[in-house]
Amino acid sequence: MKLRPWNPADEFDSLFNRFGSLMDWSSPMFSGQRSWLPATDISEDKENYLLKVELPEISKDDITLNIENGYLVLTGERKHEHTDDKQHMSERFYGTFVRRFALPDNVKEDAIDAKFDNGMLYLTLPKSAEIHDNRQKIEIH
Repeated sequence: MKLRPWNPADEFDSLFNRFGSLMDWSSPMFSGQRSWLPATDISEDKENYLLKVELPEISKDDITLNIENGYLVLTGERKHEHTDDKQHMSERFYGTFVRRFALPDNVKEDAIDAKFDNGMLYLTLPKSAEIHDNRQKIEIH
C-alpha cells in the first residue's frame, strides 16, 4: 500500500460526487423549468394591510387575483422568450406561479384595491370590524 498525502479537495470531490448521484439533474429544479414565487412584502397600518409583489417582465393581463376560502390567491406567468442567440447563463425563473395569502378575518374583501405599476403589484386590503366570507375576482387596474 502506497501512502499519499491527504488532500482536502479530494474529500470535497468525493462528497460532491456522492451528492450528485442522489440528485435527478433532469428534474424541473435543475432544467430551467423551475417553479418560482414572486417576492412579497406585507405590512399594515391602522386602516389597511398592504402587500407589494415583485412581478418584473409580467403583463397585467397575465396576472389573476381571486379570493377563495379565506385566501387571497395570486396566479400568473412570466414567459420565457426564446431566441436564436446562444444563452450562456440564466438564473431567473420563468413559468407559472401561485401565491396564497391567508386573509385576516377583518378584511373588507369587497374593497380590496389592486394596482399594477412598473413590474410591481400593490394591494391594499382595508380593515373592517365585520367578518366576510365570499368569493370574488379582483380587478387589477
